[in-house]
Amino acid sequence: MAKCTNKTFLMIKRAGATDFEKLIDITQYPDLGGAKEKIDVTTLSDTKKRTINGIEDVNDLEFSAWYEKADYEKLLDVEKANKIDTYQLWFGEDGEDGIFEWGGKMAVYPASGGVNAAREMSFSITDEGEEAMHYVPSA
Repeated sequence: MAKCTNKTFLMIKRAGATDFEKLIDITQYPDLGGAKEKIDVTTLSDTKKRTINGIEDVNDLEFSAWYEKADYEKLLDVEKANKIDTYQLWFGEDGEDGIFEWGGKMAVYPASGGVNAAREMSFSITDEGEEAMHYVPSA
């Protein structure tokens, strides 16, 4: 059965901290990973093209949230600290539908606006941790 994106949370464990805390309510999250590049290993004697998986192309993870001054300043404080923090995206109230974790640095900026639209901000987290983004199995 399909699940709704409601109850999806972005969490942070700041450098030196021991516990995760809710960072911000988000309105959009990106693809969590990317397709691996294909390396052509076809030889002249092959009759079919052959490939193997190469490295995964990981870009900055772009998130969106409603612009509230207090939330913007909170994210700006994380950005200004310029540390590699640990982030988790929780699916479900307590992550019961899955938790994805990675380390990285944040950049935050107000998003463009339009007539009769809510203010938004965007922020990206560059995957720079010791361990690539990974799924955290349930205990």
